[in-house]
Formats: sequence, structure tokens, C-alpha cells
Amino acid sequence: MQPSPAQFSARAIKTSWWLGTASLALGLFIKITSELLEHEASGVDRTILIGFAKARTPWLTVMAVDLTALGSVTLVVLISTLALCVLLLFKDRMGALQLVAASVGAGILTSTIKNYIERPRPEVVTQLIQVSGLSYPSGHSLAAASLYLTVAILVCRHLQRTGHQIAILAMTVGIILLVGTSRIYLGVHYPSDVASGISLGAAWALLLAWCFSFFLVTKVDRYGQ
Repeated sequence: MQPSPAQFSARAIKTSWWLGTASLALGLFIKITSELLEHEASGVDRTILIGFAKARTPWLTVMAVDLTALGSVTLVVLISTLALCVLLLFKDRMGALQLVAASVGAGILTSTIKNYIERPRPEVVTQLIQVSGLSYPSGHSLAAASLYLTVAILVCRHLQRTGHQIAILAMTVGIILLVGTSRIYLGVHYPSDVASGISLGAAWALLLAWCFSFFLVTKVDRYGQ
């Protein structure tokens, strides 16, 4: 059975949306990076970082430490593994491949760009947790954006109602922003580190969504449902 023109058009629109949004996110990352290399964002970074430090309270610190763990290597690997097992259990091989690509790509992007930019960690405020390595971009933010957004996109493929899809995506964006905010609050990243990490992680997840959706649209158009 061949898909109707309306069904194919809906799929084509969705793939175009993924690509367009990925381009916007990538453009934001490029803009932040270019401003950093030209030393245009340092003053704003310091001002925001100091503002977050002034707002610190014991209970917010405890919450920030818990939230920042959502972007740690341990939890990212654990969640990726669990999600991968679920996808394979439901025989969604394309989804499993997309998830693996999102996780591996996030790690490669983080390592490559950190070593290229070589930005030191902030020393403007006291760091509330011990960290090592370079600062730009925020690996926690990039990993959270790439992994959680990819999982949300895969979940939305199995949801029929638009309202449910919007709710899943909104909750995912909220979690990603909380992880990023926690890195600034704890004093281990500048705001531009977090913004760049989220934008690049989102761009990677959305680009993968476009690639895999385009493949599925082409496959359906060629072979039918």
C-alpha cells in the first residue's frame, strides 16, 4: 500500500522542520564561538556568573549538584544503555542506531572542540564541586541536549497525539536547561560554555533526526507501507 500524498507531505514537512531547527541551533553555536574567539563575550560571562554566585543558598546547592549529575558520563552512559535495550527489545533498529550515533557523536564533538578552543575553567567565583579538564563547551550540557533530545524524538515517533509530543519535548527542554543552569550555578562553566553546549548538542540531535526521518520517508516512498 502506497502512502497517500497527505501522509508523505506530513513526513516531508517534519524532516524539513528537523533540518531547519538544526541549522538554527548550529548557527547559534557558531555565533557564540566566534564571539568567544574575538573576546566579545567575556564581560557578560563574568557578570552572569557572579550573579549566580550571589544567589547561592544551601538548598539550591544540593539541588544543583543533583541536577548536574543528569549530564555526567556515568548517567549518560547508563541512560543510553537502558534506552538502547528498550529500542532493541521493540526491534527498532533504526532508533537504536540513531541513539548510538547521538551518544558517540556528542562525545567526539565535546573532546574535539574542548581541545581546539582550550578555554580554562572559570576562576571568577568559587567552584562548588571539583572538576577537571577544559571549559568550552560544557560537556554536561552538550551530552544532555544530544541524548535527552534524541530520546524524546524517538518517543514522539510512537505517540499519535500532538499534545503528548509537545509535552514530552517541553519536559525534555526543561531538563536540558536545568542541567545547563546547574553548571553555571556551581561555578564550573561560563554561561557561554553552557549555551554553546546546548546549541551544539541540540543541533546534532536534530540533524540526526532529519537524517533518519529522511531515510524513513524515502524508504516508505519507495516501498510503500
